[in-house]
Amino acid sequence: MMENIIDAVSYEENIIQLQLRNVPKHPMIIAKIFTILSECGVNVDMISQVMIEDAMQIEITLDEKYQKNLNDAIMRLKDEVKQLEIATNRKYFKIAVGGKLLETTPGAAAKVFTILGDNNIHFYQVTTSKRTISFIVDKKHKELAMKKLDEAFGLNI
Repeated sequence: MMENIIDAVSYEENIIQLQLRNVPKHPMIIAKIFTILSECGVNVDMISQVMIEDAMQIEITLDEKYQKNLNDAIMRLKDEVKQLEIATNRKYFKIAVGGKLLETTPGAAAKVFTILGDNNIHFYQVTTSKRTISFIVDKKHKELAMKKLDEAFGLNI
């Protein structure tokens, strides 16, 4: 029964998405990027990456309370990894849905993405673990997304 697969939902409204484009495909460069973020006191949340021909794009979410730290990190990143293209976005809202049965039941992601698709709610970054699917959507779709997920899974949001 699909209703019991997802038994929890959480959300974060005040997030920043950091996009790093033109990242060289080398583990030490990626390590350097995350070391700089760490040294500047930026606590990262979601991390996604996409390979694009000779480089990659990395997308990271973080709480907006780290904005000042992020500004410092961006200055260092621009200085130390010259070819990086860096953008930030504050128009997103993060939703995480989960449940104990998620890891053993096919179809949960399909159901979640169908709910979003049926309601024309685009998602811009996704990460998963065995028991959680996290994704970001436009803040303007917050109420609709929460309502439709609640209706589908009985989450009483």
